[in-house]
Order: sequence, then structure tokens, then C-alpha cells
Amino acid sequence: MALFNVHFFKEKTRKIDLEQLIAYFERIEGIQVEMDEKSVRFKYVQPKLQYDALFIITPKSQVPDIYRLNPRYLDLNFHLEMNILTPEYVAKQIFEIVKNITDTFGFAIYNEMFEDVLVFKMDVLLKVYQMLKEAYIHKNPMLLSEHHQLPKDEVSAILRYLDDHVELQDYYKDLETYVPKYHFLSTEKKNLVLGIEWKEHTLTVFPPYLNFIFYRVGNEIKVIDYEELYPLIDKYLLDVPGFIKGTKVMQKKTAKKIYQVMKKHKFNKITHTFTKESMKRILD
Repeated sequence: MALFNVHFFKEKTRKIDLEQLIAYFERIEGIQVEMDEKSVRFKYVQPKLQYDALFIITPKSQVPDIYRLNPRYLDLNFHLEMNILTPEYVAKQIFEIVKNITDTFGFAIYNEMFEDVLVFKMDVLLKVYQMLKEAYIHKNPMLLSEHHQLPKDEVSAILRYLDDHVELQDYYKDLETYVPKYHFLSTEKKNLVLGIEWKEHTLTVFPPYLNFIFYRVGNEIKVIDYEELYPLIDKYLLDVPGFIKGTKVMQKKTAKKIYQVMKKHKFNKITHTFTKESMKRILD
């Protein structure tokens, strides 16, 4: 696994208040603190999406070419390690933790692509991250046979929907509206497709970038192409307020018209064979 590293520096001192740092990390959801004689490790797992990263304090510096850097800044032997293939949506959340650490403790940051140690700047860090990820994928073309690459905006929308899924469920609970999770699937041609389940006569949210609906009628499940379905029911759907573009929801007052469409329309038969796919095999 290739890693993207962010090293922490401090002006004129190497001192870290370890107790304060541990207390800081313990307040972050998804952090597990471990320590032994070799290192202090703050293991982060994104609570909803389960992507991980590691903040680690080591006995010795891990910074390459440290002697060419501005001597005013001293290496704290403390750095972030993150999978280079982490989607940007999650990377931004991890970099927000980095930002908060630098703001709280007065740290600066360094990456091998920087000319020198820098005060934290999200746009600079993201740009370097994107460049290194693109270069890594270009140098390792086999990744594209093992993963599914989608546009960045599309991946971010999909991950945000999943990240906010519980909040959406709470929002629509009183409206008796079902908020489905995605099914990540692969076709016989190894194309990634996204599906949801929808039960007959059930108010439902339709997330963005859907491909197929698994429509449950009694004990039968009908597979429906969302591109065929959407134009038939679009005028009866509402945008989910203040949410991702393309996320739609049924409303009670027009639900009967949608149910009539589902009953009367003869949908094209889907011949695909689907297999389950892992969200972690998506690249942006």
C-alpha cells in the first residue's frame, strides 16, 4: 500500500505536550490510541465509511532530505500516514484533522513534494495529494483493472450520501420514508453499477448516480433500469432539500401516481448478472 505522508514541524522547538495531544485525539470520533516503547499511534477509522489513516509519533525522524529544509522549523517525529488511494471526500476530512492539530498546537506541515515546511493550507495539501495519487495510478496501470475509476464529483456525492445516511433516516423517519443504502455491484463485463431496494407502496429516497432499482413486489424482485424509470416519475419527485444534487424523494400526495406507473408500465427486461462489489474498490 502506497502512503501519503504529512509531517508535523514546530518553529524553534521539538517539544510536544503528549498529554494534551492524547487528550485532543481522544475527543475525535473514530480515533483509537495505542502506545509502546516504539511509537505512539493514533489510529483513525472514518466512522461511517471505514476508511482509515494513522497519526504516529516515532523515536526518529521519518522526513527524507530533512537537512535541506528551513532550520527554523524542527521535526517533531510526528506524521500522518494515509493510503494514497483514499477518495478525496475522505481525504478532506482527514486533512481537516491535520488543520485542527496545526491550529491547536501551532504546528507547521511538510510533504516530500513541498519546497519547504509550510503553514497549513488546504488547497496546497489537496493539490499535492491529487498530483501524487494521479501519478501513482499512472505508474501502476494494473490498479485500473482491479478498481473502478469514476469522476471525482460522482465519488464524492456517493460517499456523502452514505456518510449522511443516518441523518437522512432521522430526517425522514416522521415522514415514513425509506432511505436506502447503495448496493455496490459489478456486471458480467466488470462494470460498476449502483442499485437500491425499493418496496412496493413505500415512500422512498432515490440517491444520486443510481443505475438499477430492485423493486420488491411481494416475494418477487423486479430489476429496473433507473434511466428508464426516472423520466416516468421525475415530475412526481422532489429534490431532497439542502442535499446532494440528483437526490430525489417521493412525496405522499403524488405517491399514488408513481405506484400506478409501476403497476402499468412494462419495463425492459434486465439480463445482467450482478455480483457484489466493495466500495473500497472505487477510485476517484
